[in-house]
Amino acid sequence: MPLSNTDAVVVAVAAGVVLVAVLWVLLSRRGTARRLAALTARMGESDLQFGGRAGLETGLAKLERVVDSTVAVASEARSAQSLLEEALAAVPQGVVVGNDQGEVVFQNAAAATLLRGGANSARARDTVLSLLAAAAEGRANAAPVEVDGPPPRTLHLQASALHDEHRTLGGIVVIDDRSQLDRQDTARREFVENIGQELKRPVGALGLLAETLAAEKDPAVAARLSRRLQNEAQRVGRVVDDLMLLSRMDAEEHAAAEAVPVHLIVAQAAERVRAAALDKDMTVNFGEPAQRLSVMGDRRQLVAAVYNLLDNAVKYSPARSVVEVRGRQGGAWVELSVKDQGIGIPETDREHIFERFYRVEGARARHLGGTGLGLAIVRHVVGSHGGAVRVESEEGRGSTFVVRLPAGPPLAAPARAEPAPPGRGPATVPARASRVG
Repeated sequence: MPLSNTDAVVVAVAAGVVLVAVLWVLLSRRGTARRLAALTARMGESDLQFGGRAGLETGLAKLERVVDSTVAVASEARSAQSLLEEALAAVPQGVVVGNDQGEVVFQNAAAATLLRGGANSARARDTVLSLLAAAAEGRANAAPVEVDGPPPRTLHLQASALHDEHRTLGGIVVIDDRSQLDRQDTARREFVENIGQELKRPVGALGLLAETLAAEKDPAVAARLSRRLQNEAQRVGRVVDDLMLLSRMDAEEHAAAEAVPVHLIVAQAAERVRAAALDKDMTVNFGEPAQRLSVMGDRRQLVAAVYNLLDNAVKYSPARSVVEVRGRQGGAWVELSVKDQGIGIPETDREHIFERFYRVEGARARHLGGTGLGLAIVRHVVGSHGGAVRVESEEGRGSTFVVRLPAGPPLAAPARAEPAPPGRGPATVPARASRVG
């Protein structure tokens, strides 16, 4: 049956639509294939083919594998970057990384801390940027920077360029805070000088006293010279003992734990300082309540700590003054205080006096002697026993050192005598008040 004109028009339009749709599909597929081919070429997979339906399906399957591989590589890169950032965060030095324009793209926590601050750290930050700009041009360099306090710091900045096989990618600056090392070097130099002076005087006195004693005929004078010889020999011995004690304590992780009577610790420490107190006609008073107390720890170390507190008190107090030693218990702790009437400690020095080799300017004058180890020994001993030490001082009025130690079991009755360790004189047990000297 022949088609009417209207039907013929409808059929023609439908055929046109179908043809356009087919052409659109073919062109879209070809466009998609071209775009996929261009994309894979950028990914380094130019051998992928997307021609025809079968080729398109095969190419897409291969492309999926390439994408999966690329995602895995990217994930590994992110993991490596995270691991690198964690590693740099654990580095004690500051690390700053810059790009090829000299701009900062990464810094670890240590660098952020060292460069944080206002005008005091501005010079350090400017130096970092200058070094990164030079490194981006392929030039390695280094620079020291002094940063004002508090606390003052000495920073050493080392810059290096970062390269691949073709060009310079940027630079890295490593910031090393050498303040503590510089202070330790200064302290060591001062220690060598101090220890030399501390040993020179008694050694010289020993030679002179021995020479005088050899020619002395008067028994009374000879006896007095002999006592002086003994005192000077003990002085040398104590310097050596301090050095050896610190060395031994550094090697020991934990102090021995036994109940030690507080009054016996003080008695033995006071016996060691007796000669110095005699020379200045000083009195060391130790109250009776402490005779009922004990602390847990190493007796030898505790005696050394209290001796150094008493030695400081006698050394920096005027003649005929009094040193008060008191003990009291509060819960699980015993506090032992040593109060003097000496020259006091400036406020600016109080946070440093427990550092090794540190000596307060002026107060610890050369004629007073001292190695700068005494209070370091005190802090080390107290710290190894799980305790704490603090100081209260007023210049010209004296100082009070308070040592806090774990309490031991209470004593039923105070002992009346205690054998002295080998090589020491007999230990004494002070009653309500004991005059040492």
